[in-house]
Amino acid sequence: MPRPTFIDCDRLDLKPPDEEDIEFLREGVNHPKVRQYISAFRTPYTEDRYRDELWPIDSDGDGVSLLAVPNDGEFSGDPVGSVQLYPLNDADGYANFGVWFHPTAWGEGYALEAGAHLIEYGFRDLRLHRVSATAMARNEASRTLCERLGFVHEGTTRETQFADGEYADVERYGLLVDEWGGPEEILDG
Repeated sequence: MPRPTFIDCDRLDLKPPDEEDIEFLREGVNHPKVRQYISAFRTPYTEDRYRDELWPIDSDGDGVSLLAVPNDGEFSGDPVGSVQLYPLNDADGYANFGVWFHPTAWGEGYALEAGAHLIEYGFRDLRLHRVSATAMARNEASRTLCERLGFVHEGTTRETQFADGEYADVERYGLLVDEWGGPEEILDG
């Protein structure tokens, strides 16, 4: 059964996950190429552990988590990744931007498109003042994504995360509503 679209994009739609997506989500968070950069996914998730710790997504109502589902092409109708504004702090008008995509869909521009439309939703509909993001310093793709989305590099926290047997620096980014030009500026630029 097709799930409702939450945000219409150009080449993909952002949709809320449902029960049928658990296997895709669990596979994604367990994929070594995804997991190496996200400390919350450090140890593998069984289905039971995934359901206990990560499902339902945003059960506390403190954010937005959506699946990116392409409209056509090789991945048409199937989720390829997840984008989040989580946690969401209404009192301060703040949220953190998070993203992961299955490695089979890397390099297609899906993360940029999904990110641009989710950030637009955050500023326009959730009335956020600020969106932040973090990326492990060695994760060049995530750092590039943040920069292409217009985030400003705000600093480096040294040796903040432990990954692959060593401590890694984390790059911190911020984007203010007054700096945001909309998805058209990002995607047409």
